[in-house]
Amino acid sequence: MKYVLAATVLLLALGGVSAAEVYTLDILATRVGFDIEHFGLHLVTAHFRDFDGDFVFDRSGVASRVDVTVRTESIDCGDSHWNPHLRSPEWLDVQQYPLMTYHSHQIQFDGEDRAQASGDLTLHGVTRPVVLDVSQLRCPAAAGAAGSCSFVARARVKRSDYGLPHGFWTGGDQVDITITGVGTRSQKVSTVTH
Repeated sequence: MKYVLAATVLLLALGGVSAAEVYTLDILATRVGFDIEHFGLHLVTAHFRDFDGDFVFDRSGVASRVDVTVRTESIDCGDSHWNPHLRSPEWLDVQQYPLMTYHSHQIQFDGEDRAQASGDLTLHGVTRPVVLDVSQLRCPAAAGAAGSCSFVARARVKRSDYGLPHGFWTGGDQVDITITGVGTRSQKVSTVTH
């Protein structure tokens, strides 16, 4: 038994355990937004001012994850007429559904600067699978290296999938989501056993 224990300790010492870096989204440098078209024409672009989240960057894919929470009331399209409309039951119904969340359950890397995150988006009381296509991924190469981690993530969803109204006056069904993100290294460390 003591030989098995010694072997286990040796494996851990030789790199069986790694610390994946945790990054917290920088709200001042990150933009969570969406675009909606109507009859092929651009209808509205908006973003959320209040959100938080973090992600773990681990090239092995074992520990990598994304968790984001958005407060829907913070939506802003830069138009004083449209903002209340977007918060109303005709759109996001922010009084009844104050939060929108995304939680990934798998991340696959494609080369140095691309990845695909598969997870669940909860919006308007409905949870559905959504894939984020990540590009322009720039993170420190070495664990513990100084600096921030940046990326651009895109997804396409349908309003009808989440029970959101859509139609002639409220815009098309298709929504293009874009997150231009910057994460700063957190004090938290995710320890992973390979």
